[in-house]
Formats: sequence, structure tokens, C-alpha cells
Amino acid sequence: MLGMDMALWDMLPVVICETAAVRDASGKLIDLEWTASNRLMNESIRPDGSSIVGMRIFEFDAAYKNSEMVRAVIHVIETGESRTFHTSAGRAAQMLGKVMKTTIIPVEREGERRALSVSHEVTELAQERDEALRLYELAKTACDNALHGIILNDTAGRIIYVNRALCEMSEFTEEELIGKDVGILTGDETYEPDAELAMKLASGEMLRHVTQAETPTKSGGTNQVELSLTSARWGERGERIFITYVRDIREERRKAHELRDALNRAEQGTRLKSEFLANMSHEIRTPLNGVLGMTQVLAHTDLTPDQKEQVATILDSGKTLMSILNDILDLSKIEAGKLEVTPVTGDLRHKLSRMIKLHAATAEEKGISLQLFIDPSVPSRMKFDPVRVRQCVGNLVSNAIKFTEKGDVMVVVTCEPTRSGNMRVIVHVTDSGCGIPAEKIDRVFESFSQADGSTTRRFGGTGLGLPITRKLAQMMGGDVTVVSEPGRGSVFTLKFEAESSDVIHLHEDVLPKPAAPKAARDGLGGRRALVVDDNGINRRVARTFLEHYGLEVSEAGDGNEALEALDHEPFDIVLMDIHMPGLDGAEAFKRLRNSASLNRVVPVIALTADSMRGDREKYLAKGFDGYVAKPIDERSLVTVIGQVLSVPTDFGERRARA
Repeated sequence: MLGMDMALWDMLPVVICETAAVRDASGKLIDLEWTASNRLMNESIRPDGSSIVGMRIFEFDAAYKNSEMVRAVIHVIETGESRTFHTSAGRAAQMLGKVMKTTIIPVEREGERRALSVSHEVTELAQERDEALRLYELAKTACDNALHGIILNDTAGRIIYVNRALCEMSEFTEEELIGKDVGILTGDETYEPDAELAMKLASGEMLRHVTQAETPTKSGGTNQVELSLTSARWGERGERIFITYVRDIREERRKAHELRDALNRAEQGTRLKSEFLANMSHEIRTPLNGVLGMTQVLAHTDLTPDQKEQVATILDSGKTLMSILNDILDLSKIEAGKLEVTPVTGDLRHKLSRMIKLHAATAEEKGISLQLFIDPSVPSRMKFDPVRVRQCVGNLVSNAIKFTEKGDVMVVVTCEPTRSGNMRVIVHVTDSGCGIPAEKIDRVFESFSQADGSTTRRFGGTGLGLPITRKLAQMMGGDVTVVSEPGRGSVFTLKFEAESSDVIHLHEDVLPKPAAPKAARDGLGGRRALVVDDNGINRRVARTFLEHYGLEVSEAGDGNEALEALDHEPFDIVLMDIHMPGLDGAEAFKRLRNSASLNRVVPVIALTADSMRGDREKYLAKGFDGYVAKPIDERSLVTVIGQVLSVPTDFGERRARA
């Protein structure tokens, strides 16, 4: 190479120089001398670019003694071994501002070994290398310190990488796993995928496979894990690699079991509470039936003005107690998931008008103006649950009247179409009452809670009306909101969804059963009724109601007594209590219908304290001709009897007989 034309050296885009050793008399290397150089080498050492040949390196710059370049040159001269390295610290590198790759080889010249150095720029390559190393270290750090286990294996199933989390989970060290078949982590000598995964692997497509498994540990224990397997291509040849993420789900499963257990306990508690309230309802309604029944009877007797006022107070108090009982039962049914929304086609305008009339007397007593405005946008017929809508609007109107001392209560009803094709009914109930502070508005929708602790003492109630209204509204696809300001009243807004309907649907609960031929008679007078109830007070209430309408009443204390009476005397109607000791009403009714009794087809009305939603339908489905819930309301009882017997009922007739 040294025989080449120096002009050719100068044309090359590399830095070239030859270096020889300078030794003392004892042969010790004391300096180095440049014996050849090209243009770029000269320019990197001397600012004017003049030749450096013949110059001694240590004399030129003593700092060279400790440089990587000099150490490499000395190594090549002393050992004859070539050296290659990268540097950015040499004069050439600093002058060019680049990273240089230097190769030093030994050459023999004039009987001595010299070092020929060739350097060329590799700045971009070095930057790419450094960036690749940085990304590699970053990726490795991320994988090594990942929370979940990571496994990399090749197509032969050999493990090529595991992270710390996987080692801790499996109890194997990295050295024990690298190069082994992945079966070591599943307890198999050679891993065999299941049928589903095998098909995915055979397809050659990129994998996305998630499964749960129980994997062994080195000590013989087990882990419950979720395995997420993916695949990728890497390297110049596009080799396929498989990446498995291993997530320990033992704690997750434990919490899931705890949540399931807690949910089951909560559901069991709700069921028990619902059953308890249903039982308590029956127990409370039975004596309440006696109180309200006898009070209604007493109200129609000759009383002094003071006595009439006292009886009216008893009736109002009893009805209030019944309202509270119904609220608690409704909330319980909602929480137990037993309360359902049953839409039927009807006239919302008519329903709301009738409902408002029921509250008009209360508003008038307080000197409050109660007004209803229904916008023309409200269709004449819609499909909605009239019972639940009446309950929701009734709660809001009742609250508005209760909390308004003077002024107006206004109910405004509008309607708008929804994207689903249904109608959204919007009911605004505005009052001029005491209002609600902003910080307490949310509390009014919480069960057993009111905005002010003194509210119950001052106005009465359980604090359940609004929570029940909101829950019912949500069940009907809507909600209840409120805007209020202390001293300026409140505006409650009820929204619910209804289906617009122009078709009138006729609905009949049960088909009429064939009854025994009866002589044509007008009204209820002269008909015979059998009242079956294990409670003497309940029998007395029913007897008193019926006798005032001219019915002849017989009594029975349980199902057996009832069947015996029905075997010997003809009756026009039977009022059958359901829950009785011995033979209950349901079984007595069944035996009657299957008997050869002369009253086998006599109409039977279920008279019961069961008042959960669906009870009426349940008893009608069993074949009962009618249903009356306790506490017995005189008008309801007589109306049902009239419907069952297909005779008109004149409530003026009762007063005439009183």
C-alpha cells in the first residue's frame, strides 16, 4: 500500500497515516513517529495542512500518550495484532465533528513493524447503533420490570426471553428457562396447544389468543393465570416469534368470589327484607282492616258534629297509615325487583284530570289554587302504565300541596317525540312553597331522607315519595329532577316514555265463568253472602258493610267450616280469606270447584291482605271471580261484588238503610 502514489491517498475520503516506534538505546519505546500521512490526516493535525511526516507524536502533544488511538497503535506494533474501534475524541474526529471508525493493522517496512491506521466517518451508523442500543435497553427495562410475566419463544417452542415477574411467578430462574421448551411452564415435557390454538397456529396468521389456565410452580404449587398470546415477525428474515403475557388472577378471582358472596348476601338480605315486609303488611293490614272498616261503618251512623269530626280524624289517620305502609312496600318491591311497569293503551289526559280532582279537595281546604294544563302536543291515546304514572304525578302533586302554605300549585304536561319513535311525556309540577336549599336538593331523592329533619314532624310522611317516584320514572325510561329556591317554591319535572297509539285496545282480565241460574233481582238486596275469615273483626267489618246493602250474611272461621256451610245452604256470593289456619282459602276454593256441592259454581271473591303487585292477577288466574285487598274499602268491596254478580250497585242505597 505504501508503494501507491501519495496523490491517490490524498484523494481517498479517509484519514490514513503510518506510525513507527521511537526507541532508546535499550530498545524501550519512548515515542511514536508519523512516517506517512495523506491530506486529510495532515489537515486534522496541522491547521495549515502541511505534512506531519517525521514529527514525533508525544513531542507534538504529550496528551496523546493516554489516548485510545496511541494505546491501540502501540498494541499493534508490539503484538502484530490488528485493532478496530470507534472514537469521537481524536483530532481527526474532533476536527470533522464526526464519529470515526479506525482500523489499525501491522505493516513491515525497513525491517521493523509499523502501524498503518485507516479511519473513516461512521457518524450516522454510530447514531443508529446508539439509538438501537437505547431502545433495546428501554424495551428490556420495561419488560424486565413489567408487573405481569412475559415469555418470548420461537416457532420450535424454545424460550428466548423471560422477565423477572415470570421468574417470581414460576419460581424458576432465567438461566433455568432460557432455551427450554415452554412446556416447562405448563408442566409438560413438550408444550401441546389445545385444538383451538393449534388451528390458529397452523393458519400462520398473527395470533390474538386469550385463555385462563392453572400453571405449576417449581416447588409444586399452582398459579391461576390469564395467558394472552400474540405473535410477531422480527429480524431481517422475518422470523416468527410468540409473545405471551402472563397475568396472575388469583387475587382477582378471590375478590370476584368475595363480590359474588357479598352480592348473594345482599340479594338474600333484600329477599328476606321483602318477605318480612310482605308478612308485616299482612299482619298490619288485618287489624287496620278492623279500624278502617268499623270507622267507615261508624261514619254513616247518626253522629253529633263533634263525633263526625272525630270519626273523620280516625279515617284520615288510618288512610295516612295505609299510605305509609304502601310506600314502604313499594320501595321494598322496587329493591327486590318485583315491581314491574305494565303499559296499556289509555287516555293520559283523562287519567291526569281524574287524579287532579282527587287532590283538589285537599288544596281547597288549604286555600291553594290547583290547576292542570295539558298541551295539545300530548296525544289523546298512548301506551303507558296508568298506575305508575298516577302514582308518580300524585306523589309530586301531594308534595307540592303539602309544602305550600299559600299560592298556587300548577301541573303542566307537554310531549315530544324521541329518536326511538316513542313519545317523551314531560310533567312540570310547580308550587309556591318553602323551597329547598341548593345543598340539600340531592337529599330529597334519598330513601328515608328529607331536606330538613323537622319536615317529618311538621308535615308528616316517610320521605319515600320522591325516591319511589324517581325509581318508577327511571323504570319507565325517564327521571325526576327539581329546580328550587328557598322561599320561592320548587319545580319538579317528571319525564317518562310512552308509545303513541291510535288503536283502542280492549282488555279483560278474566273470562266470566258460568254461574248458577238466578232469579232476576235488582241490586244486592236479598242476596246471600258467606264471609270466610279466621279473624272475627274482619268478619264483623264485612258483615256490617254488606248488611247495609240488604245482603243476608253468614260467617265461617276457616276453610273447613266454609265447605260445610256451602254443602247445606245456597249462597249468591262467597268472600274467601286466603290465609287461614287449618284449611286456607286457596285450598278450600279448589275443593269447592272440584266437589259436587250445590254451590260448586258460586262466585268466590278472594279477600286477602296480600297486596304485592301481581297478587290480583295471581288469584284471578287461579279461578277466583274477584279480588279485594285488605283493609277493606266499603265502596271497592261493594263495587267488586256488583261486577261479579252483574248487578248495579247504588251507594245511595246504603245510606238510605243506615
